[in-house]
Amino acid sequence: MAIKPSQLSLVCLLLKARKATQRGFTLIELLVALVVGSLILGSLLYLVVELMQVNRREEVLGQTQQDMQRAIDYITRDAREAVFVYSTPGAIVDGTATLLEQLDGIPTDAVPILAFWRLDPVEAENDFWDIEDCEDEFTNQDKRNECNTLKLRQSYYTLVVYLQQANAEEDLWGGPSRIIRYELPKYSTNDIAALTQRTGYSDPTGCGGFANWTRPDSDCAPDNVGTTEPNIAVLTDYVNFDGSAEDSVTCPAGYIQEPPNPSGFHVCISNTAANSDNRTIRVFLQGNATAGRPGLITANSEAGRLPTLESEILVRGVLDRQPPGTTDD
Repeated sequence: MAIKPSQLSLVCLLLKARKATQRGFTLIELLVALVVGSLILGSLLYLVVELMQVNRREEVLGQTQQDMQRAIDYITRDAREAVFVYSTPGAIVDGTATLLEQLDGIPTDAVPILAFWRLDPVEAENDFWDIEDCEDEFTNQDKRNECNTLKLRQSYYTLVVYLQQANAEEDLWGGPSRIIRYELPKYSTNDIAALTQRTGYSDPTGCGGFANWTRPDSDCAPDNVGTTEPNIAVLTDYVNFDGSAEDSVTCPAGYIQEPPNPSGFHVCISNTAANSDNRTIRVFLQGNATAGRPGLITANSEAGRLPTLESEILVRGVLDRQPPGTTDD
């Protein structure tokens, strides 16, 4: 069957129209689409990164605040058991040396904040309780007396000191500073049954008393002379260390502030002359999450300086306390 010229012309027109509809994008159109897509994708990626940064920042701030809360709770529970609190941890106790100068192992750049004596119980499972008769167990009369006293008291005195130490860049610890807890118990845990005292320890009820405690010498505990065995642990880090005017807390009348220039960790200790009943301790602690986290929390960020936590402790111990109007420690 022959195709008519009119039909052939119609077929050609249809083929040309089909080719026209299949025309692709121009180079300019592709470039414009690429730029617009990049802007949209970049904006979405920036938003995702910012959301992740905000989430990470909030986690860090929340964790630091929780660490500060746990630390101040620990200090509160610890100090509540105190039987004697030093008004100033660096107070002169024997006329020639301060309390801290007599304790070996404490970093020289650490700032003493709080120092007190507490009673630690002899645990029920300790081998000491296997001793039935002190007279039969020990031949030395002093050891017999010590054994009988320990059985009656069921506890012994331990010196506790809290200090603040600035962190260096090469330190393992992060943040501006850390809190150190120093402990000097009377006995090593495994030597209570033998009544072996730690070197450097002298009983505060003996020579000098609590207020004028001194490490042992030839006249006081002559068998216990030597270098103090340090028992030091870091309580927490990321503690603020640059107190400013708006952050400082002024102690009320009748309180002594330690240290005198308030920082991220300081206390107010009631003066016995103004508080003749029980001594009160007000503890202030502020974290700082900026140092060691570049790009996450800047040093100038207000979010890095956390709210100051406060705890008030009523110390029930009144050993070696002086009545109002007399000289205290």
